[in-house]
This record gives sequence, C-alpha cells and structure tokens, in this order.
Amino acid sequence: MQIRTSRQDLFALLAILIFTSQACHAHVETAAAGFVSGLLHPVFGIDHLLAMLSVGIVSAQLGGRHILLVPSTFVVSMVTGASLGVLGYDIPFLEAGIALSVILLGTAIILIRGGQRSYVVYLFVAFFGSLHGYAHGLEMPKAADPVYYAGGFLVSTVAIHLLGVGIGYAMTSTPKYYEKLRHMGAMMAGMGLMILINLFSAS
Repeated sequence: MQIRTSRQDLFALLAILIFTSQACHAHVETAAAGFVSGLLHPVFGIDHLLAMLSVGIVSAQLGGRHILLVPSTFVVSMVTGASLGVLGYDIPFLEAGIALSVILLGTAIILIRGGQRSYVVYLFVAFFGSLHGYAHGLEMPKAADPVYYAGGFLVSTVAIHLLGVGIGYAMTSTPKYYEKLRHMGAMMAGMGLMILINLFSAS
C-alpha cells in the first residue's frame, strides 16, 4: 500500500507542529523541573539526608523482614505527610520535629541490638516520616508538577534508604565494624542536636 502525501498535507502538518511545539515544550520543562526538584530536595537537605540514611541503617540492624518494612513505613508516612503539606494543613514545630528525628534515629543506631522492641522504631519512623513528607509537600515549588515532584522525591528517598541499608548491612555483618556504626549513629545524633540548637538560636 502506497501513501501519497500532497504539498498541502505537509504544510498542514508543519503548521500543527509549529503551533503545538511551544505548549509541549513548556509542559516538559515543568514536569522535568518538578521531578528534578523532588529528586534533589532530600539530597541537599542535610536533615532529610541524615534521617533517611538512619532509617536504612536501622532497618539493616533489625534485620529480616524489617529491612523492607521499616523504610516502607517511612515512605508511606511521608506520602501521607506530603499530602497534608500540599493541602496546606498546619503542623506546629515542624523544623524542631525534623531535627529531633535526626537525633532520635541516630540514637537508635547506637542502641538497637537485634529486633527487640521493634514496634518503638516503627512508631518513630512513621511519625518522623510524616513530618519529613509534610516538609516536602510544603516546600514544593509552585510551578512544579506535583506528580513529577512527588515521583522525584520518592525515587530519591528510596535510593537514600537503600544506601543506608547497604551501609548498615556491611557494617553489622562485620563485628569489628559494628562499633564504628555506633560511632556513626552518635555523629548523626550530634549533628541533629546542632541543627536543633541553631534553629532555636536563630529564632
């Protein structure tokens, strides 16, 4: 079957492409900006980065099914919190709560031995995950596509969790490095305390 294309058809097609290219280009830019903004926000926010790394490390310390369930709890709670942020709900003492999450999750790395009292970890992870998600939703750029922004920070969050799991698994499986992991937890808790002090001193 042979398709014949007239000169008029080509001109019509060219006109359609010209008039629609700008709209398509603008949509792609908005979507890309939204995805990249969401992707980079957890990486360049030291409090978000440390908390998410800690979640991955703690899940590796608990071991077994907790390696999947602890980060999943954080992600689900984060999505819930992000929805509240986008809708404009007010959560008091947000920044202090996020700084506190770094302190307590870093402390958890120091204290956890096996899977005992794991329910306490889940409560902390769910609560702090919602705070971090709320901050993400609240800080979403107005021009960004919310779907792409959410996709970006979900991808980034999962990647940071996986990095934390890898660090935790590597260091817990080697006894001589396990003590160093506790030192790492102490450093994270100390950095969270510094963030909290700076927050109150600036206010």
